[in-house]
Amino acid sequence: MFTRLQITAALAVATSAWAAMLWLQGTKLSWEHLAPFTTVVGVLVVVALFMEHLLWRLRVFQGWLFDRPDLRGTWKVTIQSDWVNPETGENAPPVTAYAGIVQSLSKLQIQLMTPESESCLLAHAIEPKACGNRFNVSVVYSNTPGVELRGVRSERHVGAAQIGTHGQKFKPDSLTAEYWTDRKTVGRMTFEGRVPTVYSRYEDAQRNLG
Repeated sequence: MFTRLQITAALAVATSAWAAMLWLQGTKLSWEHLAPFTTVVGVLVVVALFMEHLLWRLRVFQGWLFDRPDLRGTWKVTIQSDWVNPETGENAPPVTAYAGIVQSLSKLQIQLMTPESESCLLAHAIEPKACGNRFNVSVVYSNTPGVELRGVRSERHVGAAQIGTHGQKFKPDSLTAEYWTDRKTVGRMTFEGRVPTVYSRYEDAQRNLG
């Protein structure tokens, strides 16, 4: 998202280049030609805001002006980890979680909520996938367990994941992911059943998504 100062600076450079070319072509210039400058800056700021928060996700602009999938909403997530319980020697059963995703053209925030912890993004990148009509979302995240679990059986940690989109290219109906953590665990995730509302508590998401 460009700030007003950045837009003003870019427009000033473009205006200077435009004026230089006109001058070299023999066009007579005056300060009156700069009168619309602030108005043009204001218009560009408004256009930038519309692009950041609305235009990028409209179907008419997708594919040629913007190349970014719309992931907004809350997804029901199934997590299968390779973690083995040292007491039983058995793999951990699948965990049901929920992912609340807030997104704009330049920003993405995923809050993954389980009964015991919460994960939030530290960094991300979105790229078209080399094969198929899909996108690949690369993320680095931090996980914070509930305070009652820290020092008992779960600690804060960081991890990374590769998330692939499925279904419609710009409005996917499911996501799959592989993840790994600095606790030397790996696993898979499946995102399905998206709803438009973005929930920030596990209990609220569970109540509305089941």
